[in-house]
Amino acid sequence: MKRFLAAIVLLAVATLFAGCAGMSSKSETMDYKVSVAGTAKLDKKGSIEISGTGFKPGADIVLIFNSTDGIKSDLSGSLKPSPVADAGGNWKTTWGYGRMVKKKIIKAGSYKIDVVNEDYETLTSTSVTFK
Repeated sequence: MKRFLAAIVLLAVATLFAGCAGMSSKSETMDYKVSVAGTAKLDKKGSIEISGTGFKPGADIVLIFNSTDGIKSDLSGSLKPSPVADAGGNWKTTWGYGRMVKKKIIKAGSYKIDVVNEDYETLTSTSVTFK
């Protein structure tokens, strides 16, 4: 019985250490910020500027649009230019959202846009309001 309990304790400690190994240290965390330039018009040819600061230089930026019905859409195909963080960790792009207005995915209201990493883990978010 003692061997069985010792094995369980050893397994629990090993699991704890393995779980902590993947955590980033405080010095590796970034202060991500993203912003949208103003309010967007409900326009079938509409576009809006989105920018960010505090990202790892050279990082590819992936933006995810969250619709009101819970559907998430990768915006990569409608961003010009494709956002990549410069040497200072800054980026800027223009999102052509007209197709989503035309398809009635976007209506008047506020929507969340997530900035995610290559594993689709959210780094930061912002919102955009359509009128």
